[in-house]
Amino acid sequence: MLTKIIATLTGQTVGAVLEYKAAKAKLKGEIALETLRGKAAWEAAKTQRASESEGYDHDWEMASINNSGWKDELVLIILSIPMITSFIPWTQAATQAGFDSLATTPLWYRTTVMSIYLATFGLRLWRRDVNKSGAPSIT
Repeated sequence: MLTKIIATLTGQTVGAVLEYKAAKAKLKGEIALETLRGKAAWEAAKTQRASESEGYDHDWEMASINNSGWKDELVLIILSIPMITSFIPWTQAATQAGFDSLATTPLWYRTTVMSIYLATFGLRLWRRDVNKSGAPSIT
């Protein structure tokens, strides 16, 4: 009789412990699965954002190409003139005098001119750099 009572109590206890362990393992599995689903969703969203960003860059580049017209070519020609005249002996003095004169202009003027040239040529490179790393780079 005592053996029967011990077996009954032990059987119920062991059954309850086994049931608890199974429920705990199942819950841990569900938590791990939800964690993996969250990571997968995060990576999918990250990939989607990168894909959209590349699309925006493409749109930006196409708009820039379509709107550039003759402006970029004119700026390139103007920037090339001093370089070319530096190699022509009879224009070297005038080229140097021009640069000396530019060195005496106010800082705000030089900064404005430099900003215009950077906006024409450098902004697209800066945008690409920002999109890759999240922060602009000076180099």
